[in-house]
Amino acid sequence: MKNKEKVKNKDKITYEHSKPVMTSYGAREMFGQFITAAFGFNVLFFYESVIGLGSLYILIGFTIYSLWNGINDPLIGYLMERIKMPWEKKKGYRRFPWIIIAAIPWAFSYFLIFLVPAEWDPTVDASYNLPVFLWYMISIIIYDTLLTIYDVNALSLYPVKFRGLDERRTVQGFGTILGILGLVLAVIIPSIFIDQAVASTYAIAALVSTIFGLMFFILILPGVWETKRIKEENIQRIQDAEKAEVDTFSKEMFKAVKERRFMMKVLFFYGYQVAAVMIQQSARYIIAFVLRETGDAADLSFILLLGFMLLGALISVPLWTFFSKKVNNNKKMSIAAGIFMFLTFLPMIFIDVIWGWIITLLFFGIGLGGQWFMDPPTMGDVLDDIAVRTGKRQQSIYYGFQALFIRLGYATIVIVITLVHILTGFVEGAPTYAELVRLSPTPELAIFGIRIHSAIFPAIIVIITVLLFWKFYDLTPEKVAENKKKLEEMNL
Repeated sequence: MKNKEKVKNKDKITYEHSKPVMTSYGAREMFGQFITAAFGFNVLFFYESVIGLGSLYILIGFTIYSLWNGINDPLIGYLMERIKMPWEKKKGYRRFPWIIIAAIPWAFSYFLIFLVPAEWDPTVDASYNLPVFLWYMISIIIYDTLLTIYDVNALSLYPVKFRGLDERRTVQGFGTILGILGLVLAVIIPSIFIDQAVASTYAIAALVSTIFGLMFFILILPGVWETKRIKEENIQRIQDAEKAEVDTFSKEMFKAVKERRFMMKVLFFYGYQVAAVMIQQSARYIIAFVLRETGDAADLSFILLLGFMLLGALISVPLWTFFSKKVNNNKKMSIAAGIFMFLTFLPMIFIDVIWGWIITLLFFGIGLGGQWFMDPPTMGDVLDDIAVRTGKRQQSIYYGFQALFIRLGYATIVIVITLVHILTGFVEGAPTYAELVRLSPTPELAIFGIRIHSAIFPAIIVIITVLLFWKFYDLTPEKVAENKKKLEEMNL
């Protein structure tokens, strides 16, 4: 493939891949965000407020789900390093086949989550709580397992396919913009089909999302294709017993936990993911119970709130791109984005009019855009550092471990929301403010609970993880540059 070159400040920076290929890999964010954001926006509200599954069942379910992820995500990452499939031994394809195998059924598994039989109504007959709970648990476990297989392999290509720091930032610039587009579409497309209080409309929206998701998946194929160089490296890895050697699962997990820089990176990632997704999870609750809107007005507000958040993220990408290259310090830029995000949570504790929420979420999106943009290059720095010190490229193990923190983050969100709802008197099966006032013994406390999981808890978790990252993450630009040179010498 023809190389692209540019000259800046007399330093020659070579792009190994063309802009269309880098854009295609960036489209991975659009595909992933479109499905996962639709999941985050709709699943909890659907099961709790529309279907009426008891909050205690949801809490138990996500506790089990968290335990499952404690094994599943690191184990899949480990197996992706340990297993050597025939297509890798013969042709050198290591990641691409797994991406195909997992991604397509994963998109369909999202649709499965909403196919709860219509006659199972826990608000009419409490005995239906158990079958709805089992459907909920089984469907999200299938969804999550397939997502992990796909995501670990797609992410594992990033540090080996895009090796230059400038190229990685360019790829993630495309990824951030396309990921934001995926989120915008996850807001707009399902909302066309969803009636907030009608269960059957969620299944229709999920089917449409699955179809669009598969169309987006086609766009990423050139970006996740393993090039001749990568295939040769994969074959060489198998032939070099030392590079291909993988310890037992427990030993590899212990090694990952001992990597302080890696642990600080994934903990920081966990904090911003929890905060960003929690506000998305809370959006329908904010609209229904804080802004007290229903019907078409609620749908319009949903689009406006999340649309302006994503607009803020989108317009921030050129700024984060410019300053990241100028500052050339991924740690400083990550901390700046985290502090910006924290500050924007503070007004959300008090705002009760839609224009206030719109303006605040616009600025919140700027912080979110920075976190989104800085995450993959910073993780690339960490994995390069580990490869230099171990002499091995085993990024699947570390991305599998990061996947655990992503799922733990989602479990944290649901557990916090359900606990807050239980403690503040929120009532299941009440999709509107009027219904909540009629059924809840403490409606005002329940509404304050929504502010807790929309703003107060996310602000706390962001500032804690930012401070930990600032204190204990110590990869400097000089060390990153030194690692790049060593990797070239080590042929890694």
